Amino acid sequence: MQNIDLYNGRNSREFNQHFDRSDPEFFSRMSNSYNDHDYGRKNASGLFTLILALVIISFTIGLVVGIKFAGGADRKIVDDKTMSAMQNLSSKVSDIIKDSSSMKPASEIYPKAEYPFVIQLSGEYSEADVRNVAQLLSTKGHTVIISQNNGKYRVFLGPYKNENDAKKTLSEISLYKQQDIATNAQIIRRI
Repeated sequence: MQNIDLYNGRNSREFNQHFDRSDPEFFSRMSNSYNDHDYGRKNASGLFTLILALVIISFTIGLVVGIKFAGGADRKIVDDKTMSAMQNLSSKVSDIIKDSSSMKPASEIYPKAEYPFVIQLSGEYSEADVRNVAQLLSTKGHTVIISQNNGKYRVFLGPYKNENDAKKTLSEISLYKQQDIATNAQIIRRI
């Protein structure tokens, strides 16, 4: 804008010979000429990706064929034990998921005689609030127990083998400032 003559609206500087002043579409045609360069770059990138994929595939095939022939014509690539384990894996996993009778109740996992202490958080929570509190505490590495009574939920941490472990956890959760979860929290003995 600094080279425009404000009286007649023309540039005060003369352009080079290659500049076409009479063609209003000069710049739009020039922008199309750069697309040829980008098109070539895209083709080169695609070609490079194709070559790289072919190299990886040929290397993998060469490795498998090399293993096969290095051990002789009778050698299997996958041994029978691994093959049977992989074939039976899906049935084993589906059996584990379907069989809920193998799950032990919490009273067997944490017996009261061995784990007598828990931390009870004060207050009762709604369903949405208890999810937030449980998520916060479990992401911090605490074991969370939720009990329901008439549509309200209580949150417990633990259980713990001794009172010192419970006190240590209580001091940790007192540092959490979210939702004032440690306010009036107390260590109680399991009944």
